[in-house]
Amino acid sequence: MRLATTQLATKIQLALAWRIRKVFGDERIDRVVVRFAQIWRPYLTTPLFVGITGSAGKTTTKELLVAILSTKARGTGNPGSLNVLPEVAKTILRVRRDHDFCVGELSGHRPGQLDAPLSLFRPTIGIVTAVGNDHWSAYNSLDGVAEEKGKLVASLPLTGTAVLNADDKLVKEMAQRSRAKVITYGTSPAAQLRASSIDSTWPARLAFDATYEGQRVRIQTQLCGEHWISAVLGALGGAMAAGMSLTACADGIANAPAFSGRMQPVTTNDGVTFIRDDFKAPLWTVDACFQFMRNARAQRKIIVIGTLSDSGSKSAAKYANVSKQAQEIADIVVFIGPWASHALKKRKEGDQTELRVFSRVFDAAQFLRVTARAGDLVLLKGTNTQDHLQRLVLDRSNEIACWQDACKRIEFCTECPLRMKASNMPKASPASEPVAPPAADAARSPLATNEQVIVGLGNAGEKFAGTPHNVGFAALDQLASTLGLAWVAHTDAWMARGMVGSNPVCLVKLRSKMNLTGANLKTLADALCISPSQCILVYDELDLPLGVVRTRLGGGAAGHRGMVSVLEAFQTDRFRRVKIGVGQSDSTVPRLEYVVTPFPEESRPAAEAAAENAARRALELVADYARTQKSEKPATTASP
Repeated sequence: MRLATTQLATKIQLALAWRIRKVFGDERIDRVVVRFAQIWRPYLTTPLFVGITGSAGKTTTKELLVAILSTKARGTGNPGSLNVLPEVAKTILRVRRDHDFCVGELSGHRPGQLDAPLSLFRPTIGIVTAVGNDHWSAYNSLDGVAEEKGKLVASLPLTGTAVLNADDKLVKEMAQRSRAKVITYGTSPAAQLRASSIDSTWPARLAFDATYEGQRVRIQTQLCGEHWISAVLGALGGAMAAGMSLTACADGIANAPAFSGRMQPVTTNDGVTFIRDDFKAPLWTVDACFQFMRNARAQRKIIVIGTLSDSGSKSAAKYANVSKQAQEIADIVVFIGPWASHALKKRKEGDQTELRVFSRVFDAAQFLRVTARAGDLVLLKGTNTQDHLQRLVLDRSNEIACWQDACKRIEFCTECPLRMKASNMPKASPASEPVAPPAADAARSPLATNEQVIVGLGNAGEKFAGTPHNVGFAALDQLASTLGLAWVAHTDAWMARGMVGSNPVCLVKLRSKMNLTGANLKTLADALCISPSQCILVYDELDLPLGVVRTRLGGGAAGHRGMVSVLEAFQTDRFRRVKIGVGQSDSTVPRLEYVVTPFPEESRPAAEAAAENAARRALELVADYARTQKSEKPATTASP
């Protein structure tokens, strides 16, 4: 009865909060909350306020510190990772005058963002965890990040304590900005609070000896990975600055669990263990996760990579490099999201590692459902708001029905009231199915291995003729006309076969929607025994100016949905390509609308000329390939 009453009260509170925000607006409510916190904070003279900032490890440090302090005192901390100004204000409003402590994360996502939270929170103890490339796009330099994080240290009163990571040069140098006492921590011999004799090889959890002012205590945690040393030491330093002994700290930290989405181990009923590091994934944090997997002991290792945040410029190359590293560690590597196809560039040919890429989480879940087995260790590394990779865990017990790829909700799926509401549940793509041998096709005989296949990408249907998305079809029509070939209609495609000099060619226009190109081309390729190396793909490219034609081998899909489907279906990027520029001059027209709207009259000559140029470039690729194949054939010696 009491539980039901509490649940009803919670629902009423949420409904009222939603209604109030709808009526008054989020910004106005936030200003009111901040103002109330400004009024309340001066009355909180008893609680000790501890502020934590840094590029990584803030939440884990905060949760560990709250766990330690709670063994001896009463207090609170900010919930989850809610650390911007309005959330700092709410944390202050939850503090009672008879509390002993309040621990709060303070966010510095951009220059100047720490100013208002520091003025409001007024910490006595400040902990700085690390300076990294998180939010690189806002600062463009590590020095800029350090300048902002160092404001916490500079704000501390003379009676306070700064707890600084001595293993991070930029954090250690913040001691110069402190008028308060300083405690440094790390594995460095120069650190006052030092970790040694570290053990973190899975399935063991992180343990080490902590030494401070001559005292040595063994610290046992429930955390996964040596890289949490900084967070644990930061929490120990904060607790000792608050007056606790190192021994008491060790007792408090031993019972603190790993935190949701931060190297959190979850074992499913069928014996697969997931390491969920799926809250956020700045590129610079990947190495630590990979080191954990490299050292781990498990029957098989699987690495799943979602969206890497703050990857900066040249993201395609960075995803490719992460792919290379992952394949050196794991038995199976899976990439998910709009950048996933770039991972194929570093496929290790002939290696035992299986590399798979998917644009949709749903397809990756279907693949893992049949692939992962008891004893496997699976690392999930992604960004929650973009990926919601927790669904890969929930799927194994049918606890998820929502497969939205861009819901942008902040909370994890287990906290979402919509997770069991069926949403965006597509059919699994061929990429998520076990690879089967090519199917026989009685209507058409297999192509010869030297027959090259030129595929024009487009949407089937008269209404799509003359649109940017169908310039691939237009180029194939031009090519068929040049070669004097006639189109033959099949159930799944229009095909035209003939010769370019001494080289046999097969022209193909699939009778399907652009987004289904991959599945249909894969079916055709299996039936006719066509390999990717035989194929030339001709298609539109929005990022090229109208009329420009480029050729290339390999690479990602650059957001082209037809190419995304092709790369997923074949799980390789080794296609020759002719890309036809269709860049739009009117940016007010949505891209999805532009590509399926016929070219305006003034653009048609350029589009037609580009199709002719693309046809010529495709013929050049045919000739180049034939010469290469001929030169690679072993020389034969006449019999005497």
